[in-house]
Amino acid sequence: MKGICGRLVDVDLTSGRTKEIVISAAMARKYLGGRGLGARLLFDLLPPKTGPLSPENILIFLTGPLTGSMVPGSSKFVVVTKSPLTHGWCDSYSSGRISIELKKAGYDGIVIRGKSNFPCYLKIVDRGVEIREADGIWGKDSFAAEKTLKELDGNGSAGVSSIGPAGENLCSYACINSDYYRQAARCGVGAVMGSKRLKAIVVRGSKNVEFHDHKRIIELNRESYQRAKVSQVFQARSKYGTPLTLNFTHKGGILPTKNFQYGTWEKALGKIDSVGVYKSVKSHKACQSCFVHCSLITEAADGKYKGTTVEGPEYETIGMFGSNLLIDSLPTIIQANVLCDKLGLDTISAGNVIGFVMECFEKGLLTGKQTEGLELNFGDDEACLAAIERIAYRKGFGEIMSQGVRAAARQIGGGSDSFAMQVKGLEFPAYDPRGAFGSGLSFAVSPRGACHRRAWPPAKEILGGVPPYTAEGKGAMIRDLYAENCIFHSLLVCDMPAKFIPLTLNDYANYYQAATGEAISQDDFLAMDGRTETLIRMFNNREGFTRVDDTLPQRTLREPLPDGPGKGQCVGEENLNRMIDDFYACQGWDAAGVPTEATLQKYGLANETLNG
Repeated sequence: MKGICGRLVDVDLTSGRTKEIVISAAMARKYLGGRGLGARLLFDLLPPKTGPLSPENILIFLTGPLTGSMVPGSSKFVVVTKSPLTHGWCDSYSSGRISIELKKAGYDGIVIRGKSNFPCYLKIVDRGVEIREADGIWGKDSFAAEKTLKELDGNGSAGVSSIGPAGENLCSYACINSDYYRQAARCGVGAVMGSKRLKAIVVRGSKNVEFHDHKRIIELNRESYQRAKVSQVFQARSKYGTPLTLNFTHKGGILPTKNFQYGTWEKALGKIDSVGVYKSVKSHKACQSCFVHCSLITEAADGKYKGTTVEGPEYETIGMFGSNLLIDSLPTIIQANVLCDKLGLDTISAGNVIGFVMECFEKGLLTGKQTEGLELNFGDDEACLAAIERIAYRKGFGEIMSQGVRAAARQIGGGSDSFAMQVKGLEFPAYDPRGAFGSGLSFAVSPRGACHRRAWPPAKEILGGVPPYTAEGKGAMIRDLYAENCIFHSLLVCDMPAKFIPLTLNDYANYYQAATGEAISQDDFLAMDGRTETLIRMFNNREGFTRVDDTLPQRTLREPLPDGPGKGQCVGEENLNRMIDDFYACQGWDAAGVPTEATLQKYGLANETLNG
């Protein structure tokens, strides 16, 4: 089977020993790679009830069968582990040179276990693995660490993934950086890496990845590009990037505003929406082997942060540090983005936690005395930036904020849990489900918590004409959206080309055959999705998650939206339960959210392990 190496490198940081794990062609066919293979690995290799920050937890970096090809968006990788934020399943996605270098080095991924006796980094050159001391880079921000490691390597083609101080200090939503501005951000993967005293991974390979029919991949790319040239969505997204999403969420009334108290914010328009961001764009950038130039290089044009440059900001960062905090200054958002990237923090969770604390101040649940002088009020940009620093270093009240919004609410009390916007401990991304009930279901049933990567319901409910304020049909809708993204995230391709060009599952089946030499049908894809998502559900069930955890905060369930098209709407317990029932039925799970015996038999999961 072409396109895969058929092996992972397994590194034990405690003993210093390495070995290889063989991935059979049969296993690759069943799970593809990425999320699918990660589900099989985590379920089989991680003992039940393992502490997320214990040496026994494992951290898995995985590529997919299209990684290293010229397929659009195929430079992605996924980090799979048990989350310190949710204590459940975690898959966090990024892109970068490291994914391609891993394949060129002869590996489909890395399994990391144990804990080093000293700060270290991994260096992989082809199939040689070294555990090196990181004394010179431990304590540095992620930008400085990556720069130093590239200089030490002496080869500009090396792929580097690193953590910042937030990961070293075990902040529960620390991220892993690659190529400076790309992050595996969600669920605290950086904290798991920090708990192992692993600062970075440097990978360089010298072998070309072998694909079945490289000429056919090029032909398919030409066809895809011709389709993209006439796609209005492609043209708009290539020009404005993900900030264009703010225009849609504001119009649809689902833009998080003032810690999700409102769904629209007029002050965002022309300042931090696509038009506002575009004024500060210096250039456009695409990921390696992708012709969708959806990444923006922006520069703060004025004020105290004038000249600060970032690759971004993406919509989620704008939503969570902009409207959510009532900050309409793009330079401030750019500065917050750069700070989070350097320090190694998830911008979504950080913006969510800061917004929550701002509301606690507004409601009198916190005072400056309690927070050691850090007074956080909506619209206060300087306090916001100061909070980012304190969170990353767990200084003062930053210690509480670093644990995530669920943990912070438990410690602050006063009913603050009702407006702690999270599911399973993972903070909401920049969508208010009261204006689009499908988003509520998607957040509730996602195995990693409130997640915008499992599905993007606004495509249906805001842009696609599906009625947003109803439970009718939402279970099947979300199941179908989940299935499509599970396939993308197991092939390990970015879902942006699929949405922008657009590319269908049949297109990816053609790419898969050209890369691997093996035919795959849509039914094969869907069986892989069902198998993967059921296995992930089994993992969470094993870790103690039940239907009770598939829920939403009280603000979403009971507080009607006060503005926008959805004024007066809230999801409600009855609607949520109905949607969950339908979703479970579509997935072949019983009313408690446990996969049925028939479903286990259907997907061959009853007795299967990694080794078959």
